[in-house]
Formats: sequence, structure tokens, C-alpha cells
Amino acid sequence: MTFHPREGWNAGRRFAPWERPMSRRRMIRLSASAVITAQLLAACGESSESSSGSGSGVKIGTPENPVKQPLFDDNAGIESDLEPEDGPLKLYNWADYLWPRVIKDFSEEFGVEVELTTFYNMEEATRKLRTGDLQFDVFFPTAEVLPKFVAGKILQPLNHDYLPNLAANVWSELQDPYFDVGSRYTVPYTVYQTGIAWRTDMVEADIESMENPWDVFWDSQYSGITGLYDDFRETIGVGLYHTGNNDINTGDQEALNGARDALMELVDLVNVRYTIDGAYAGMPEGKFGLHHSWSGDIVGAQYYFPKGGDPSVLRFLWPPKSEASTAGGYISNDSLAIPADAQNPVLAHMFLNYLMDEGVALKNFGWLGYQPPLNGILPDKLVGDGYVPENVASAIIDKEDFSMGQIPVQLAPEVESLWLDAWSQVQSG
Repeated sequence: MTFHPREGWNAGRRFAPWERPMSRRRMIRLSASAVITAQLLAACGESSESSSGSGSGVKIGTPENPVKQPLFDDNAGIESDLEPEDGPLKLYNWADYLWPRVIKDFSEEFGVEVELTTFYNMEEATRKLRTGDLQFDVFFPTAEVLPKFVAGKILQPLNHDYLPNLAANVWSELQDPYFDVGSRYTVPYTVYQTGIAWRTDMVEADIESMENPWDVFWDSQYSGITGLYDDFRETIGVGLYHTGNNDINTGDQEALNGARDALMELVDLVNVRYTIDGAYAGMPEGKFGLHHSWSGDIVGAQYYFPKGGDPSVLRFLWPPKSEASTAGGYISNDSLAIPADAQNPVLAHMFLNYLMDEGVALKNFGWLGYQPPLNGILPDKLVGDGYVPENVASAIIDKEDFSMGQIPVQLAPEVESLWLDAWSQVQSG
């Protein structure tokens, strides 16, 4: 199971190391894909082998083969023109992935109490949602896990009559995403890329002119200052890119072995360290000069520099945007959804629509650092208005980028086992 945590940061505030919360980008991506699939499907009496017919089973889409998620007679969406409930509206989210001020503003504007509960990883969230011991109104799933949640009837279909901002504001490319054609169960929350971050005062390589920028992680002159994410999908992906393979959803054993072997070379070659916070916190502190980086992490890194530090030394490259590069790079999005047993589904729809308001989304971006895919949030203005430093303006995402990079999709359990086996060997050295 793939998770793409978005590490929160508080504009203008520098956290001491002991103050930094255990947020979504600070946990190791724990994988329990096959287990969760079995749990979800067992709960609704479905077979994980089913992929056709009346919409049963897990429907895994790809950019080349988009899927419309099934609807179920016993899991219908709400009707139109209903009055909102009294609340409280209950949110279930990764820690530090939504500005508390946005929650407060919604509460005041609509006169309802809002409660936030956070989870550590998707396995925990799945368990609590499946058992029904706790009921929530809004949930923040990743794109990759959606097929399992739909098959398990954990989420309810959305009623677009309550979501006018979806058609009015969201990038057309994500109004009809490959994993949920027609946005039956989700609306987009943020987009992100995975690339390479470095400090110009510690790394001299001209990474932007390299044919394969990922090769810089194998440069021995950066021994001791090189880091990769502690994340099996992302980092096995780096190994694949380094070996010239841009298929980051591959199930080919030979390709995965090559990526594994390449990553294992890094132990002796550069004394590589695997982290979750190395890009946004370790680089500002000077612990790393070169690190694997999510776009939102490098935007937020400016606020983690110690007093007197110089954030202008930071740089970011997403290889597909480099004219010299033939290598790929991850790009994807996170989503918003409503659990099937939500007690306040009308309020929940209102909250989803609220987060797709351009003014609200921009305000949230100023704290979060991860970009909302809305038409009115123009890339040039993000730099000009001071949301993104000019030296890392390359971390801003254009809607056209989705046609340039590689989108990680949910792996079939047997394929994911190959990835996890390779990762286990990498981690053991």
C-alpha cells in the first residue's frame, strides 16, 4: 500500500526538533496491502479475484486504462436538496495536513462544531473505518488506495449537486481522474511531484544538465550528505530510474532486482541515510546536502532553517521537466472522500466544496506547502505573491505535468510483494 504523506509546516514558525509533530511525512510507509484488501472485501462478501460483472471487486485503474468505480445498491449516495445536519462535523485526516485555521473558519461560517481526529498510517485508518467503532464524515485517502475502499464499501458515492466548485475550479484533468472516472467517490485535495533537492553550498554538480539526474545519488563525492526517503515505492522507484527504467509500476522481477542492487551500492558508495524528514528539515539543518524530495517538502523547507540560515541555497528538480533529462519522476494527487457511515453527509459535502474554493485553498496552501489543483491558483502568482521562494519555483506544478511524469498506481498484491521483498533486502544492507 502506498502512502504519500504531506508534511505540514507552520508559516513563520521554526520548530525545535522535539516540537515537530509526528505527521504524515514523518512516518515510514507501512504496507499491508494484501491484508487490507482481504479485510475490506471479506467485510462486504466480495472476492478479490472479481474484476468484472456488476462492479464487484477491486477496480484498479491506470492512466492508460481509466476505470469508473462501481456503485452498489446497498451503498447509495445522499439525495439532493437536503438541509445540512447540526454536526459536529468529524474529520479523519493525517496529522498536520490541514491548517487548523481553515477548520475554524468553516466552523464559524457555517455555525457548526468541527472535530479532527488524526491517524498514523493507512492501515490504522482502514481498521477503524472498517469496524465502524468510530464514525467520521470526511476522510483523506490517497489515490492509490481508493479501489480497495470502494470495493469494501467504506466510502459513499458523492452527490455533485453539493459540489459546484468541482466543475468550476478544479483542473479538468482531475475532475475525471483515471482511478475514479467521473469523481464518483473522491475530489482532489493536493498534487505533488517527487524529485531531487540539494543545497548549492554543499553540492557542486550541475544536476539540471544531467541526462539522468537521479545518477547524482550515486556520486561518491557526496558521501555522508546524501539521503533518500524511507519509503519502499518512492525509493525503489529511484533505483528503477537510475537503471534507466521509467516503469515505476513494474512487476518485472529482473527490473526490481536491478533497482535493489543499485540501491544497495549506496551504503558503501555514499553512506546513504533513509529518512522521512531529511528534505524539509535535515537539509535546512545542514545534515544533508542532497535529498530525495517531495515538491511540498522543499517549499516548506524555508521555514526550518536555523536563525541566520540562508534558504536561497535550496534547489529542486523534477527530472521530467529538465530539457537534458531522459529520466522520469513521480507525480500524483491526494483526495477527499466521505465514509459510507457518515452521520453528517450533507455537511461533509459542504466541507469538500469549501476546500475547493480558491480563496480557502490558497490560504491552506500558504500553511501546508502542498499545492491545490485549482484553475485560479496560478503558478506565476505563487512566486510573485511570496508563497513559493523563487529559488525553488521549479517545485510548482502545472496541470500539463501529469502528461510528463509517471503516476504510481495501486499494485496488485503479488506485485507489491516483489517490491516489498526488494525493499527488505535494501533495508537490511
